[in-house]
Amino acid sequence: MLRNLFTVILAALSVAIFAPKASAQFENQRNFAGVHIGLSGVGSALALGLDYERGVTNVGDVGPGIIGIGGLFDYYSYGSNYNYGGQWTYVDIGVSGMYHFVLKDRKWDPFIGLVLGYEAASWTWDSGYHGYITSPTAGGFTLGASAGVRYFFSRNWAAQERIGFGFYILALGVDYSF
Repeated sequence: MLRNLFTVILAALSVAIFAPKASAQFENQRNFAGVHIGLSGVGSALALGLDYERGVTNVGDVGPGIIGIGGLFDYYSYGSNYNYGGQWTYVDIGVSGMYHFVLKDRKWDPFIGLVLGYEAASWTWDSGYHGYITSPTAGGFTLGASAGVRYFFSRNWAAQERIGFGFYILALGVDYSF
């Protein structure tokens, strides 16, 4: 699955380099859905995720930009050699609010924002005598922030990059607009 996701992202970025001029940008009432891969910030695990966002304001409603609301979902897992070894598994789900800056070059969509989410974690380990045991799921609410940019290589397709904390450190992905 990771290889397929990486192939899709790489193909989309390759198309972006050779695509004709695009004229698109984040707009009110447009939806953006995509996939991403990133560094989780926990044990340097790779996170696989989905994202969705919808424009909810017009230019001028709240300053010179546009506000978008949406959601994120990330899954990541990593192993540990501490205390009999084991495997940590995390599932993050959250809602986001992003502020998009409107540029004259409509191929670029820079944004900043906040994410409020819930993180569930579990740990499976080899107890030695009883085989593998899975801990009860633990979790809690988390607040994150991110900054990023979309680059539109067609009216409906964009490459996306985000940096932040709370959900991921760095994420690269592809979004489809409808």
